[in-house]
Amino acid sequence: MDLVSRRRFVAWTVAQGCLCLDVGCGTILHPERRGQPAGPLDWKIVALDAVGLMFFFVPGVIAFAVDFNNGTIYLPHEHHGRKPQYYADQEFAQVTVPRDEISAERIEQVVAQHTTRKISLKPGTYQTEELKSIDDFWKVKERCRTAVNPG
Repeated sequence: MDLVSRRRFVAWTVAQGCLCLDVGCGTILHPERRGQPAGPLDWKIVALDAVGLMFFFVPGVIAFAVDFNNGTIYLPHEHHGRKPQYYADQEFAQVTVPRDEISAERIEQVVAQHTTRKISLKPGTYQTEELKSIDDFWKVKERCRTAVNPG
């Protein structure tokens, strides 16, 4: 190989590696699975990542790492993104706070008072949306989750 073809090969390899740094088959095919907990593997995603591993070792390893990190390599749990069964018998308590009192600090106080747990709302780590009815909670939760983790 002459110097030009070596440089071209190295440049092509680096470009392919950079393109694959943020890509995993599960992340592309199932973006709705991002952030889900570990569980049974989705063997179709494992096979696609393995094909990448066979042809391009480093991008294949990166695809596996991205999919495991994002949780997209796992099959979705029945309750992922929906109302979990263990909440089926529990009722939500509706708490009303006057609009002029709403702030992150006030929400922290109210939630802590009603749940007996200390919470901390740091800017950029949460999303809020007004509920018209307490029954809308699960739909709004899913919409907020999707907005935070877009496809």
